[in-house]
Amino acid sequence: STSGFARSRRSDPFEKPQVGLWFGPVTPVYTTDDDLGTYLGGGLFLRTNSFIRGIKIGLDGSYQVFRSEGINELTMIPLFGSFIYRLPIQMPLAFQLKAGGGSARLYLRPDEVTAWEPLFMLGFETSFPAGRLFNIGLRIDYLFIYEGHMEGATRNGHIVNAGLTVFFNLGE
Repeated sequence: STSGFARSRRSDPFEKPQVGLWFGPVTPVYTTDDDLGTYLGGGLFLRTNSFIRGIKIGLDGSYQVFRSEGINELTMIPLFGSFIYRLPIQMPLAFQLKAGGGSARLYLRPDEVTAWEPLFMLGFETSFPAGRLFNIGLRIDYLFIYEGHMEGATRNGHIVNAGLTVFFNLGE
């Protein structure tokens, strides 16, 4: 009998670097919901393995436009890094938890106000391999845009992104 370590096993697609995209609703929640409406958004992401098995390092960027209840429109471009932990469940469907931070570029029209604000995120993702080259999944991310550092700010931004994902497994 061959040792489990000596046996060659089929490659796990989740252990490869990945590049992908997502598309779906971007929904203001909590107090942010009072001013902005739900709209569609989308983004790109890159992921690579870390030195710890089961944890990846990701970079995300997206484009989101929100119509307001008044005359304003908000365009947000969140850019952030994250650690992605794959739950150790042995099945083809992968479950991943994400946490990270970065910054969000906010552009308010027609006031022509632009600002970069700190951003923190928590997320959950599930996906499955659809062949060797790509995976299909669903992601839900909570974005917290911190505005408390600004003089006169009375609240922060709260956004939930939910979307379908397609990502490509790079490498052998």
